[in-house]
Amino acid sequence: MGISRICVGKWASAAIFGLGFALPAIAQDKWPNQPIKLIVPFAAGGATDQVARLVASKMGAVLGTTVVVDNRVGANGNIGADLVAKAAPDGYTFLHTTSSIAFTAAFKQKVHYNLTKDLQPVTLAINQPLLVMSSLQSGIVDSATLRQYLRKHDNKVTYASSGNGNLTHLAMYVVLNALGADATHVPYKGGAAAFPDFIAGRVDLFSDPINSAYPHVREKRVTALAVTGEKRSPLAPDVPTVNESLLPGFTMGAWQAVFAPAGTPPEIVAKMRQAYGVALQDPSIKAKLASDGAEAIGSSGDELKVFMDSEIKRWEKVVQASGVKLD
Repeated sequence: MGISRICVGKWASAAIFGLGFALPAIAQDKWPNQPIKLIVPFAAGGATDQVARLVASKMGAVLGTTVVVDNRVGANGNIGADLVAKAAPDGYTFLHTTSSIAFTAAFKQKVHYNLTKDLQPVTLAINQPLLVMSSLQSGIVDSATLRQYLRKHDNKVTYASSGNGNLTHLAMYVVLNALGADATHVPYKGGAAAFPDFIAGRVDLFSDPINSAYPHVREKRVTALAVTGEKRSPLAPDVPTVNESLLPGFTMGAWQAVFAPAGTPPEIVAKMRQAYGVALQDPSIKAKLASDGAEAIGSSGDELKVFMDSEIKRWEKVVQASGVKLD
């Protein structure tokens, strides 16, 4: 399918260098003189919300104001994105979202905002690999037994996802398709809903972000086969990457990024990016992210734009090849 290898890269150093010179001036500027609203378009307590709240308090200390997390749930992140796209570009409303925004573009969903015209890239905050897993009942324990199982149970293999057309669905589609499997997709309403059936062996395979998946591996409820990151995860160093074991050249992750309304003054965007960078490099925050298997990044706006463009093109190819339609 010509799926290219997309690597997030090590951008944190480029974004953080020089912050010691730039940040002291923030408190002296007129902005901010009121609380900053960070729109998270997913439910409170979820993975995206947790990261946003983790960095918000540190950012507030850096900027000299309160950073408030505001959850605006619905339409796979598009309600929150639309709200920010239409917000005043005054530096008091930002969007903290996920790779779902690239999937919206890849599927060419009809939304009430234009990603490239209405939202301005601020920074790529974190990247988190998925964990590819098998049920204990399947007997699949590694890449070799997975290939054997796929050959033996042709057209009868099932794989779960946390929703039709999302990252956990299309990542498994790419891997299984490359292995020549004609597997049946079983979508659930979120990863938490998928795990009971998966643990019970009612579906054979599942991929989910490593922070929510690894506890089930640790408790020996399911088997870890591979991680989708560029390198092995410190959480599961004995688990190979997909690139190593299943599909050479394939890496991807559940990333989170920040956007501002188009037209937000560049000096404000720069200061917000710097504040994110300082928060992401705070030792306690970095350690918490690492404990969840996430990599703190903190890219420039231009780097986020290039990354976004590549992600959209990449998943457009998958959508076209798979024929997947959204519900």
